[in-house]
Amino acid sequence: MWRLAVDTGALDVNSPYAYLLVCTHFASTSLVAVDPEDPEDLAGFAAAYRTPDDLDVLFVWQIAISAERRGAGLGGRLLRALLTQPGNRGVRWVEATVTPSNRASERLFHSFAQSLGVTCEATGSYPAELFPGGNHEPEVLYRVGPLSIDRNEMKRGR
Repeated sequence: MWRLAVDTGALDVNSPYAYLLVCTHFASTSLVAVDPEDPEDLAGFAAAYRTPDDLDVLFVWQIAISAERRGAGLGGRLLRALLTQPGNRGVRWVEATVTPSNRASERLFHSFAQSLGVTCEATGSYPAELFPGGNHEPEVLYRVGPLSIDRNEMKRGR
């Protein structure tokens, strides 16, 4: 996951330890996608967790797709599959922050909302001044929902 985050060139890369914690502490709310013919080949991941103060919200901390698989809909499939994870039962909202220059992620969340027949709204942001170094864009908070979807329909790809 760490290597894939580095390779995207668009994500804030965290320590390898942070990705290990995602795999252990948030395994029931996150997903990885592997090539079925080569399980060692990580195609993508979605690191997500339920927010402690509002369990109706699933926060997608990072989503990454390998370069050779971008544009094939894997990001949307990962987001839909997140909603079928046991740890995400009862989620009514999906949230994520996206920098203004990350148009691919912005399109992903709008497309995801459209596929579910719900809204995707920018509801606030973390201003650039909060990030050290002076070279980080603001992180705009996107909110998708409200969700009231039959989990079985999502499994069938509808």
